Amino acid sequence: MKSKNPRLLKGIVKRHPDGFGFLIPDDSQHPDVYIPSSQIGSALTNDRVQVMVHRKKREGPRSYFGFVHSILKRNKEFVVGYFELVEDRTVIKNHNLGFSEDILIRNSKNIKVQKGDYVKAKIHFYPEDASSFKADLVENFGRISSLAKDDIKKVMAEHGIPFHFSDEALREAEELPVDVTEKDHFDRKDLIDKAFVTIDGATAQDFDDAVFVERHPHFYRLYVAIADVSYYVQENSFLDQEAFERGNSSYFPNFCSPMLPERLSNDLCSLKAEKNRLVMVQEMEFDFQGDRIGEKVYPAVIQSRQRLTYRQTQDILDDLSSLQGAYLESLKSAGALAQILLKKHIQDQAIHLDISETLVLVDKRGETQDIIKEKRLFSHLMIEQFMLSANKAVSAFLEKKQIPLIYRTHEPPEEKKLQSLQKFSKILGFSQSFKSRKNLNQFLTQYKDHKWKDLIHRLILKSFSQARYSTFNKGHYGLNFSSYTHFTSPIRRYCDLMIHRLIKQVLSQKKCAPLSSKELEKKAIFISQKEQNSVKAERRITDIKKARFLKKYIGRSFSGYVSSISSFGLFVTFKQMFAEGLIRFQDLQGFWEVDELQLRARNKRNRYQILFGDTVEVLITASNTSTGKVDLQLLSHKGRKMKNCSREVANERWQMRGGK
Repeated sequence: MKSKNPRLLKGIVKRHPDGFGFLIPDDSQHPDVYIPSSQIGSALTNDRVQVMVHRKKREGPRSYFGFVHSILKRNKEFVVGYFELVEDRTVIKNHNLGFSEDILIRNSKNIKVQKGDYVKAKIHFYPEDASSFKADLVENFGRISSLAKDDIKKVMAEHGIPFHFSDEALREAEELPVDVTEKDHFDRKDLIDKAFVTIDGATAQDFDDAVFVERHPHFYRLYVAIADVSYYVQENSFLDQEAFERGNSSYFPNFCSPMLPERLSNDLCSLKAEKNRLVMVQEMEFDFQGDRIGEKVYPAVIQSRQRLTYRQTQDILDDLSSLQGAYLESLKSAGALAQILLKKHIQDQAIHLDISETLVLVDKRGETQDIIKEKRLFSHLMIEQFMLSANKAVSAFLEKKQIPLIYRTHEPPEEKKLQSLQKFSKILGFSQSFKSRKNLNQFLTQYKDHKWKDLIHRLILKSFSQARYSTFNKGHYGLNFSSYTHFTSPIRRYCDLMIHRLIKQVLSQKKCAPLSSKELEKKAIFISQKEQNSVKAERRITDIKKARFLKKYIGRSFSGYVSSISSFGLFVTFKQMFAEGLIRFQDLQGFWEVDELQLRARNKRNRYQILFGDTVEVLITASNTSTGKVDLQLLSHKGRKMKNCSREVANERWQMRGGK
């Protein structure tokens, strides 16, 4: 029954493929609002809407429900899918708008297209309900199958990541010199005699940073050399425009969609071993307590002595390698300096999260061969500390010059998310407040060897806000830096390329025109959006590849733990494989509710509880290789057998409750 005092709430809508949806209110203290399929109209996922909210007189599942009163801002402008002919109409099928109706499209540009092609269209008509969307055909991607080999192409198309560079940009790249010449050395410091090395992942090809460390009687001197991309990519050139439109490189299993053509990213700008390369160097001196006591930035020319992987570097630091070379002494000094910097980083109350990366191994056909955890080595932390130091020093340098710059900012967590984290910590017996960064670090230290360590670190990460680019310096909460920017990856991040141009502006190298704060902020917002788009695409392809891997395990049971609890179900991470699936509440007997902090699910009928981190036994029932979603059936919880209901029964029950 509806409440007597409904009210309008603004927020973002999330639409389920079955038609219903939820409002995520702007008011973070207000619970999510259920929107039945009959009341959602034409609102699409991530549209900004205004919803008339009602509250049931009796408490229970989905106490708040409502209908879309108005759509304030559309999130989706383009749609992709397969071009089809249906009853003499041209439509797009298999799109991702969150419901099953076809999209009517017109081909006003006379693009060559045939049935079954994967296409992109721009929506020009949004109806009042979920039917008769109309769009204009703008691009034909050609034949993209549902096979594993085309997963990446499809995801790139869905997220608007370009497949190719324009002819003009490629022509500019081809007109660049084959190699560094003597005239390129002009007005640059010659550091060719220094034993620089690059240290990257085994599959990397775009080497944009090299390091060299000297130990002196009273200090260490660290050289961080970064590819001088701005020397080759002139502002407002075709290369520059396309790099900006991409915002960054996107990395997928066995594939990279680069920000710059390979002629630059993998060749001329890449700091290849035994090749002279143009760089910008951030030179820093540190005392034995890790304090920076001197720094300068300048253009230089270097020659990397060796291309090393993180594993090779770790073996050298551990005295397990038989490699020989002039760079070995530098690496030993680098390891010692990194130990000092890491210790200071922790003392300065930076939040140090140790989260293993999931590595999806695919073959040439795109089929998933395995899912493994990539262990973080000390060599990873060493390079990370050097890059953090360089970025921090560059930010301080530009600030002193009092010119507008783009910061990398990270705001403190929201109070509600800290409360959720606080409640979880109390389950473990930790009673202190998380209002200070120090207490959060104490919590991490106290439970560094706990069986839930990975869950703890992921929960903390989930509670954090997203880092972004801005001309307004709000500091970096996670690193505990008052000023920070990105300088060390201009091959793959457009922000870094802009920072290089700002440095040259200060150093009076007339390679670029100055930008106003307003212009910089517009660019900062744009590249932040592009970064998030790439992150979503990378996560989506990882989910799809994991779903392909798990498809062969349908019908088999596995042990796992509850890694997340949402309003619609329990996410379970497998112990044997580094992947997860979903148990839907509608597939379980009884009515389930989630507490406001989403750390517990409780059966309303018998008060039975399932908590975050609990051990469960599950059966894989479905694995969708289009969406990357894996469905699970709950077999047992902490050894107790659990009763499930069939999909048919769940749907009947759903209808009996009025879809609410």
